[in-house]
Amino acid sequence: MDPGPSSHYETSEYDPAYEWPGDGERTTVTAWSSLRLLVLQSSILHKHLRVAVLDAYGEAQIGRDHAPVGSAVPRIRLKEMEVSKLHATAYWDKKRREWAVVDMGSKHGTFLQSGRQLDLEPVRLSPPRVASIPRPLCHLDRLIIGSTTFLCHIHEDRKPCVECMSDGQGDVPLFTVPKDNSPIAGKRTSESAGLEQRQTMGERRDPKRALTTLKRALLSRHHEPSDSSLPSSTRPNATYVDRSARRRAMYPGSQYDSPGVQSPRGDSPGISKPSLELAQLSVPHATPSHAEAPQSPGPLSDNNIGRKLLLKQGWQPGQTLGSSTGGDSENGSGLVVPLEVTPLPPRAGLGMPDKTGPPPQSFHQWREDGKERRWESMKSTASGAG
Repeated sequence: MDPGPSSHYETSEYDPAYEWPGDGERTTVTAWSSLRLLVLQSSILHKHLRVAVLDAYGEAQIGRDHAPVGSAVPRIRLKEMEVSKLHATAYWDKKRREWAVVDMGSKHGTFLQSGRQLDLEPVRLSPPRVASIPRPLCHLDRLIIGSTTFLCHIHEDRKPCVECMSDGQGDVPLFTVPKDNSPIAGKRTSESAGLEQRQTMGERRDPKRALTTLKRALLSRHHEPSDSSLPSSTRPNATYVDRSARRRAMYPGSQYDSPGVQSPRGDSPGISKPSLELAQLSVPHATPSHAEAPQSPGPLSDNNIGRKLLLKQGWQPGQTLGSSTGGDSENGSGLVVPLEVTPLPPRAGLGMPDKTGPPPQSFHQWREDGKERRWESMKSTASGAG
């Protein structure tokens, strides 16, 4: 016997949402118990945010990123690196008639501590990067995600208690709320930028005309009159300034032959009177007070590092470096033959042996050398046979 329609209705699952509200005032019947998450501890959420009200939603997400635009599922945002983009999801299980939580495969995990056994350690729902099975949420259970600890308040009668009562000021935002209740910042309009006057005047900028004006301005620079074509009254004063002479006059150089001893030669660099007068004439700002007469350098102190190095190399005070003493090249201590500099192969360092071989031969020379070698071998073979 075929089952009738009544048998089909008897096996179907009962849902209070399908009940007839009656002929009187319609009342909205919600199929789930109310869930509110109290913030016990958090280093991310503001101290004034104390409760997340999820009474009107059968599913809520917890993650680091904002909820997608247009999404109807609320999301509690915990902006810290220990929280994944979509960390966990709490939802109402219709079959079991209870709230459950699922770890969505986070790296640092979701921890759940039973409210009945607070002395036990929190339990991790799943290994890293592995989604967990649904775990039931009970009243006063603690949900730990990152540095935030939530206390679950579940009421079957949908009436909040004193602890989870909300005044509307400390509610955790469930959707993206613009700052200061203003629209999301975007491109400014012409009115906000103060450009409404130009549009009302009708003076719209023509891009072709602007490009033509720019070309004319650039080309006109090449046809500007030079300084020679200008009258003498408007011509700029181009006076040559010898900065080298001014620098030599202000900072005279020291003797370079012997450190600490004046050179016996008379060709040492210095500032003569004609050069000083020329510097003063060419540089009007260089007054004689700035030009100091060259002073003979004094002897080096015993603590001078250069003096110590020279003494270790055989130098004595009063001797010159690199030249003969008294003009006698035979008895002098200076170098007679200059040092020879041997060029190294490209990219070769100091101490590398010389591996340069004979110069390469041309193709014609190589052929002639080969003929000569063959001729010598034939002569030796013929002489040996004779």
